[in-house]
Amino acid sequence: MNDSTLNYRHLYYFWIVTREGSISAAARKLEMTPQTISSQLAKLEEQAGKSLFKQVGRQLELTDAGRAILPFADQIFMLGEQMQQLLASDATPRQRFNVGVADALPKTVAQQLLASTHSAQSRLMCIEGSPDELMAKLALHQLDLVLADRPAAHGSHLRLESHALAQCPVMILGHATLTAQYLADFPASLHGAPMLLPTRNTALRIQLDLWFAERNIAPDVVGEFADSALMKAFAISGIGLYPSPMMANRQILPSELQSLGHLAGLYADYYAIYAPKKINHPMLDLLLGSVADQSA
Repeated sequence: MNDSTLNYRHLYYFWIVTREGSISAAARKLEMTPQTISSQLAKLEEQAGKSLFKQVGRQLELTDAGRAILPFADQIFMLGEQMQQLLASDATPRQRFNVGVADALPKTVAQQLLASTHSAQSRLMCIEGSPDELMAKLALHQLDLVLADRPAAHGSHLRLESHALAQCPVMILGHATLTAQYLADFPASLHGAPMLLPTRNTALRIQLDLWFAERNIAPDVVGEFADSALMKAFAISGIGLYPSPMMANRQILPSELQSLGHLAGLYADYYAIYAPKKINHPMLDLLLGSVADQSA
């Protein structure tokens, strides 16, 4: 930095721009003009001696230097917000636990995986998205945890840790009138059977394709779904059978659905992915600790 004294007001404007996504949105939030925000950002860049943003089309994106300082700004101003909440209330403020859930995960599975993190001292904040979107937010410390169906990619420039949370068998289910036709000689009976499957970018679909290929079973794929709840809804209508992790069906199944059985040797895996810190979020430690206790 060109000056040893950091101007926190300039850094605050930088932080708000990154959170709001644009200078104009930040200006509306702060009730200032975009020109004033731009001027303050320019002073911060001058002090840093580096550009913090770059224009890509109509989008404003962080440079490498901007990405490097954002986690520090996050910690500084999020702690400031928590302090303000504490001073404004006699009660102990709940600490936010920001979790990203990969869109391939069944919602009931995500709920069960996070059950151990429920605490009177925390407030759970969940968002859903593609693994790539969530990993980017995790690297920027906008999330404390990502739940996904596969570990973080090796060789990634992002420093992330993956922790196996659960492994469960995969069942084949369908409308009762449809499953009755394929009960005999299961799972060989699935050859040519109408099947609803996850999209090809999911870990479960990759495993299913391999499992079927190894057994020379070629189901008739009548639909592919990124959302497991939507796939289940179509299965209830009776147009096809569908695979589902047993963990997603611990609750009572709809009366229209019936299980054909599980696919021997095929398991759905679920992972906790996080950016390691000197001090992890207490709810993350609680989640990882509960898994360790179950496996002990």
